[in-house]
Amino acid sequence: MPELVYGPYDQEGLDLEYDMKRRCPHFAETFASYQPVNDRMVSEFDCRLDVKFGNSSGETLDVWPGRGGSAPVAFFIHGGYWRSFDKAMFRYVAERFVEAGAAVVLNNYDLCPEVTMTEIVRQNRAALAWTYRNAKEIGADPDRIHVTGHSAGGHLAAILLATDWNPLGLPGDIVKSALPLSGLFDLEPIRLSYLNADLRMDEEEARSLSPLNSVPDRMPPTVVAVGGGETDEFRRQSRVYVDACRSKGHDASYLEVGNCDHVFVAGEYRNPSSPLAAAMFAQMGL
Repeated sequence: MPELVYGPYDQEGLDLEYDMKRRCPHFAETFASYQPVNDRMVSEFDCRLDVKFGNSSGETLDVWPGRGGSAPVAFFIHGGYWRSFDKAMFRYVAERFVEAGAAVVLNNYDLCPEVTMTEIVRQNRAALAWTYRNAKEIGADPDRIHVTGHSAGGHLAAILLATDWNPLGLPGDIVKSALPLSGLFDLEPIRLSYLNADLRMDEEEARSLSPLNSVPDRMPPTVVAVGGGETDEFRRQSRVYVDACRSKGHDASYLEVGNCDHVFVAGEYRNPSSPLAAAMFAQMGL
């Protein structure tokens, strides 16, 4: 009988829970289908591409300024298991929010194994700090920043909630609401999976960078969303994080989005009738 490496899973079983290319065979086709929308977001809307917020090649933002000068900000963090993808693949996420007058910021970051997970976290904090400090210049209200992200981006969104912003000279309540989607909140199974060949986390880094272990004493209203058709592990990750937040008295809710799998669920940002889009529009006051 194969040895169990995490919970009820042997190595093959654990790897399969997190292997989206095997679990979502439409992976490439779905991303290709979004490309016309990605192109439209550049050609038909006012946008600023590859705005530098740091010194490394990965530290850039795509920005769609808000209308009216005091718009809310949707700050989106892309996924890719911290080791792949680029913000340009996810410009479609901005569509409905830009149409509604919001400012949208998509950030890039350097990827593993070229950098560590700890460095990726630092870069995402720096990106959000840039957004706060430059909000007025992009037609937005710095006191209306709302954070979301998919997959690894959901993990990073939760990390931003747990950040002490005071040492950076920023208010502690810089994030007014959050919607991590299909996030990874417990990194121990990730460390034990095939993914760690690139992530190179040791036990201490996995523990310290797990949002499940660092739920803050104060946090804004948070909706933790996941596709109803995702793997048991992805749904477990979201449920246990919500439970941890609620145990500290926070306004945290769990949302399963239809029967969407891990790839399809991100497309629900574009669906005005989706509970995912509705939840974020409500958070942002749109």
